[in-house]
Amino acid sequence: MKRLVTILAMAFCAFGQATPSLKAVKKIYIEKMDNNLDQYLRAEIAKQFKGSVTVVLDPKDADGVLAGVFEETKGTGAKITGRYLGLHDVATGTVSLLDREGKTILWSDEAGDRSLLFGAFKRGGQRKVADRLIKKLKKAMEAK
Repeated sequence: MKRLVTILAMAFCAFGQATPSLKAVKKIYIEKMDNNLDQYLRAEIAKQFKGSVTVVLDPKDADGVLAGVFEETKGTGAKITGRYLGLHDVATGTVSLLDREGKTILWSDEAGDRSLLFGAFKRGGQRKVADRLIKKLKKAMEAK
């Protein structure tokens, strides 16, 4: 009888360690990123998910970890051709949503701040990049 209980317990543990899914993520920890992109991502998660996904301040409490990089092109020429004419991105961000242990990538994407129409009048930089990244994350989480 003890042997049967042991075998069942081992089988349950083996099946209980399933690959984490994107849909199961309800609490996200956001790592520090360049140019404070993490702050903008926090604000966008609160705004777009409206409580269905929350941001936690301790990675131990999280279901997933959001890590990434932010790059911004400097210089007057880049601002004119990128921001005012909308020919290329001035700011770009790449993020990955990892499982709690940081061993599995659940989702990854990139976004820029290019606006073809009325680029000079729209917000850009980290705000636009964060907005686009979280829209993509929300779409991916709803699709799964």
